[in-house]
Amino acid sequence: MTTRIMEDHSWMYTGHRGRGDYTTEWIEKTEQFVDYVFGRASGEDVPCPCNFCGNTRPQIRMTMIKHLCKFGFRLDYTVWVYHGEEHPTRSEVLRQRIDDHEFDNDRIDDMVNDVRDAHGPSIEEEPEPVARDFFQMLSAASQPLHEHTQVYLLDAITRLLAVKSQFSTSIACFDAFLSVIFTLLPHGHRLPRNLYEAKKLLSALSMPSEKIDACPNNCMLFRKENENKNYCDKCGESRYIEVQGSDGLKRQLTVARKVLRYLPVISRLQRLYMSEGLAKQMTWHKYGHRYHPDKLVHPSDGEAWKKYDRHFPEFAADPRNVQLAIATDGFNPFGMGASPYSCWLVFVIPLNLPPGVIMQKHNIFLSLVIPGPKYPGKNINVFMQPLVNDLNVASEQGVLTYDRASKQNFTMRATYLYSLHDFPGYGIFCGWCVHGEMPCPVFMDSVKCIWLKSGHKWSFFDSHRQFLPLDHEFRSDTEGFRANVSVHNEASPRLTGEEKRAQFEALDPLADGNGFKEYGDQHNWTHIVGLWQLSYFDKLLLPHNIDVMHNEKNVMEAIFNTFFDLPDKTKDNVKAHIDQAELCNRPHLNMIYKPSTGKWEKPQADFCLSRPQRKEILEWFQTLKFPDGYAANLRRGVNLSTMRINGLKSHDYHTMMECLLPVMFRGYVTDNVWEVMAELSLFYR
Repeated sequence: MTTRIMEDHSWMYTGHRGRGDYTTEWIEKTEQFVDYVFGRASGEDVPCPCNFCGNTRPQIRMTMIKHLCKFGFRLDYTVWVYHGEEHPTRSEVLRQRIDDHEFDNDRIDDMVNDVRDAHGPSIEEEPEPVARDFFQMLSAASQPLHEHTQVYLLDAITRLLAVKSQFSTSIACFDAFLSVIFTLLPHGHRLPRNLYEAKKLLSALSMPSEKIDACPNNCMLFRKENENKNYCDKCGESRYIEVQGSDGLKRQLTVARKVLRYLPVISRLQRLYMSEGLAKQMTWHKYGHRYHPDKLVHPSDGEAWKKYDRHFPEFAADPRNVQLAIATDGFNPFGMGASPYSCWLVFVIPLNLPPGVIMQKHNIFLSLVIPGPKYPGKNINVFMQPLVNDLNVASEQGVLTYDRASKQNFTMRATYLYSLHDFPGYGIFCGWCVHGEMPCPVFMDSVKCIWLKSGHKWSFFDSHRQFLPLDHEFRSDTEGFRANVSVHNEASPRLTGEEKRAQFEALDPLADGNGFKEYGDQHNWTHIVGLWQLSYFDKLLLPHNIDVMHNEKNVMEAIFNTFFDLPDKTKDNVKAHIDQAELCNRPHLNMIYKPSTGKWEKPQADFCLSRPQRKEILEWFQTLKFPDGYAANLRRGVNLSTMRINGLKSHDYHTMMECLLPVMFRGYVTDNVWEVMAELSLFYR
């Protein structure tokens, strides 16, 4: 009977039509299934395979039957591994695929995965202590609260604690409510008596965190060898709040003036491997199927990841080792209308996961909360030190971790691959000032800007031709760029990590320690980033990256404001026309003097729209409708009186750049201008 019902599982889904409509076959085979699994369980509770429990909650026989009738079987439960059925042998899998697909090339990766699974370790190991405590807690908390309910102990406790947090209930009030509920439940229930017992039961679920006192001037952290100090070694500021007593003397309270919150990343990576599904996904970068192998679909397809693997083959040999990205930016937690306060968050992102899973919010770990009120600047090294120390331990020593998928313990290692920022954050994180004459952190002093006399700022205008092929026609063009200027030199090669390390090691610090000599003349180094403490940092190809969303927002905002010729926002202003008259040979864009009025007028550029054209585009914006969750409601921000769209966020500019840019200006500008905008949109998309 067992073999017969397990040969074909299609009846599980075709026979259950919902709302009490079942086929006779479904009823018969479901009864056979329940008889079989409880016959093997010897009266014990069995994981329920319904679509609600998902094989995670043990149930008695009657409850399982009710669940299966109400919710149906869990989706894609083609192999009943939780109820005694074993995986098909390798030969059966190959034979079935040969018959069905006739060596379809698209299934080769799946066969490779089968080989890996078939030859993987089959001996289960005892989980390491942290994982063992976690699984024991889950097992204990996955029991019903009492025999007359389907609410589990874990569900009950987490709901109660969520209510306490939502309404800021005191401990005494929470304990009082819990004692009342305790007496109302049937005899033999498992509900804890107070908050202490509830937290003790969930202790294995908690993740470690640290509160580290910091100098108010961001000079140092009071940790490790400085843990017992009360004053900063550099500026002498007090660690704690000081008050003046009645005797006129200052006394320190036990309240720190500035506190850094640190959430260690290693324990959070270990938690990923405690879930069987996530543990399998953590090896996707090596074994995952690429449906478009000619495209970059995952960070592991990029040259930065591949170069690291070539330098460290031992690390790359185990696909369970983790590559990490770091993202950081400042924000005002009190809103834009409140007093300015710059609080910086540092997130750590494991890159091993599949492309559609990497950027999900539950897989992005908050690691550091750097307090304000001012942005950390070059003192970000001070606050990054706990994370850098953990990265050193994770890469050089590793940490014992239990892999739920293979049922094995292994030494997990994790390394930093690159960071993601906006351009100002890029400068802080790489230690190179992104303002002034040498703002490029990649080519450094080999790429220099030109000074705009009227605009009073540095510009990269015409700095790009040196990167073109030597025979490119633009190199000899003396009219389309700067007037009477041709470019024949090659761009300097990018500095390697070893060359950058040698460069900043040769820097001569100032006497006060705040900066280096010859800053602004020979270099733009502001500080040495703490990430250089990582032994492998100079081997990284792309240690820092600019976030595309920030770049899209800046570029699209400039295009929109310039095309709409907004007086206080456009780049096509009077100063730009004066500067281009000096640098370029474009007389039709020079300022025009009107003798009748005695004033200078700015000529109308061919990409600037007239007021009726702008009105038509804004009215078109008022008709736009997007799928739910795809974009914000842009119609609400349209203001026809000022000819603007107010309240746009970064994601709104992202949508405009990739989807709306080729459409909104079509027919209003010349073809050559529109083609450039269409190609730009396609590039970002």
